[in-house]
Amino acid sequence: MSETSEPVTCVTVGELMTPPPVAIHPGDGLRDAVGALIGADLVALPVTDDSGRLVGLLDEEDLLVLAEDPQLVEQEAETARFWPLAGGRREAKHLQVIQAKRVSEVMRHRPPAVHISARCEHAAEVMADHHAGVLPVVDDEGHLVGVLTRQGLLEAWWAGRLC
Repeated sequence: MSETSEPVTCVTVGELMTPPPVAIHPGDGLRDAVGALIGADLVALPVTDDSGRLVGLLDEEDLLVLAEDPQLVEQEAETARFWPLAGGRREAKHLQVIQAKRVSEVMRHRPPAVHISARCEHAAEVMADHHAGVLPVVDDEGHLVGVLTRQGLLEAWWAGRLC
């Protein structure tokens, strides 16, 4: 006797997303925003305006690039790659300069996003095209309603829930 399997229900982005972890805003200090990013255990956090509309994305990769920004390190640009991670008094001074910045100075403006009703396959294509680890999910008015992660997509694909 052969076993019959139940049909798999395909999911939309809205069904697979997680609620936005925390709200960070363009005017927030980078020190607090990075703390929120680390606390959320994500590789990027959406940035919203006061009405909750998506305006940017703070990505850990962009933060690491700050470490080798020649304008920040000025004449010390020839120092080792990712110099703040090396420690020391000189590096601490530059890290303070970076920490004093605002989210708006570092965030990705107009990041890719998907609508809450989008198919997960579309979201996977957007993530791949933009090398995104986190994809903001928005409603009809552009308000942030959640985030979709690569891990969430992988879990859905592995369970056979993508159509």
